[in-house]
Amino acid sequence: MTSHHVAKIQRGPSGPRGEVRRRILEAARAAFTTSGYDGTTMRQIARSAGCDSALITYYFSTKQQLFRACLDLPSDPASDVIALLAPGPGGAAERLVEYALDLYEHHLTSDAMSALMRALATDAETSQRFRAYISTEVLGPVAAAIGADTAIAQRIEIVLSMMHGVVTMRYIVRLEPLASMSREQVKAQLAPLIQPLIDSAFNTPAL
Repeated sequence: MTSHHVAKIQRGPSGPRGEVRRRILEAARAAFTTSGYDGTTMRQIARSAGCDSALITYYFSTKQQLFRACLDLPSDPASDVIALLAPGPGGAAERLVEYALDLYEHHLTSDAMSALMRALATDAETSQRFRAYISTEVLGPVAAAIGADTAIAQRIEIVLSMMHGVVTMRYIVRLEPLASMSREQVKAQLAPLIQPLIDSAFNTPAL
């Protein structure tokens, strides 16, 4: 690649590199909000951002990674959950609860995540679109990784929904006494409820 081409990538078609990336994220957040995850295309985002769709691929590689960047998530949730389940069902509930608490405590302070969480709690359309992303990019890969059928995939969805509900009530709604409980108390209350569902997903008896 020539220095001329490098310069073009660094500046983008109409602004310096950081500015183009910011515009892409703003356009993507707007598109995901109005069109949902499945209904949003890279070309649509590129038009709104005033850049070539190749630049979106350069900065974010895939639509999944772009969506994750819009939410300011630290990593790929599907890969994280698969890794947490890899050792087997024993203790998986506690590992998942720890992961969920870490995720929300470390990233809920971002404007993007706070806005999303509040929208999920109050706006039916936003909630429906986010569920589409979870189903496509999280539940699907997790179910495939453990060889789950439809019924088992539904149990996995229930597990993730329960954890999402708890952290929403704890960090967004701040429902008491949940909001004031320690992490260990939350884990002690939640893990025994979801462990049997995880056990069934692995086709092993609940402990």
